[in-house]
Amino acid sequence: MKRTYAALTACVGAMLAMAALDPSPSLAASYPEKPIKVIVPHGAGGSTDITTRLVAEPFAQNLGQSVAVVNVKGGGTAIGAQEAARSAPDGYTLAATHVALLTSSAMGANKMGPSSLRPIAQVGFETQLIAVQSSSAMNSLEDFYAAVKRGTAPKQKLGINAGAANHFAFLRIMQPIDWDVLFVPTGGGGPSLTALLGGSIDVGTFVVSEVIDQIRAGNIKALAVFGPNRHPDLPDVPTARESGYEIDVGLHYVWYAPKDTPDERIVVLADAMEKTIADTVFQKTMLERSIEPAFMRGPGLVTVLDERYETIKTLAKEVVK
Repeated sequence: MKRTYAALTACVGAMLAMAALDPSPSLAASYPEKPIKVIVPHGAGGSTDITTRLVAEPFAQNLGQSVAVVNVKGGGTAIGAQEAARSAPDGYTLAATHVALLTSSAMGANKMGPSSLRPIAQVGFETQLIAVQSSSAMNSLEDFYAAVKRGTAPKQKLGINAGAANHFAFLRIMQPIDWDVLFVPTGGGGPSLTALLGGSIDVGTFVVSEVIDQIRAGNIKALAVFGPNRHPDLPDVPTARESGYEIDVGLHYVWYAPKDTPDERIVVLADAMEKTIADTVFQKTMLERSIEPAFMRGPGLVTVLDERYETIKTLAKEVVK
């Protein structure tokens, strides 16, 4: 009897040891067991905040767990992104942002860099455009390039948030030419729109959702959009590609987890997000808000983000001149 008990004890001990060495089945099977927090390193009411909250509700339903969105702004997204990166890599604290993670890292504000987080999935994309007052003499991308070309007077005033997404958008848009402009520190999309309407800047760059109402009201006009196709809300506005410029600029919304989050939990999160974005009813909801569904995950997304970061680092050299 003692031998039988000893053998049984040894067998149980071996099974427990094996389970300790390979925890992955339980990681996937039991996760998530509690609510998940998503840090948005931007202010409340902005495009990233709106998009994240829009996605969070159906994502929570597909995940089978509640999701709380928390705004942690400051430092060009560096403060919130670093808070997420320092969180326990257990899949219960995530981050949702866009190109600002890359711009803040390239500018040195985010000392931890994009490698401190690992991407879960890209959920959507908002096309960038350039806009002027309706009374402006500019009516096309070529008109804009002629106006900002070095040696042209007067210098055009462009509204930006220095070192942030709209600043880098202008740098990318003007990359094909030798330009000379006055950058005016207006801030993000909302303040820049106010400045454009008030005439304190000549040109602003925005995502479609930020200015579609003002365009429809006839107060401003879009000169070009910088996506692969014309935007469904602005079918009469040509793309840069139609003018011969291979420029795609916009806000790609991506959800992240701390870099050491287990693969099994990343898969659970990505699967739930893929199901969320694939839903045709939800896609319609996104499009109604000028957000284009653009799901990506896995190695393909990592490669795309690496390429975007290399482009951003090149453009950052123009900012620090």
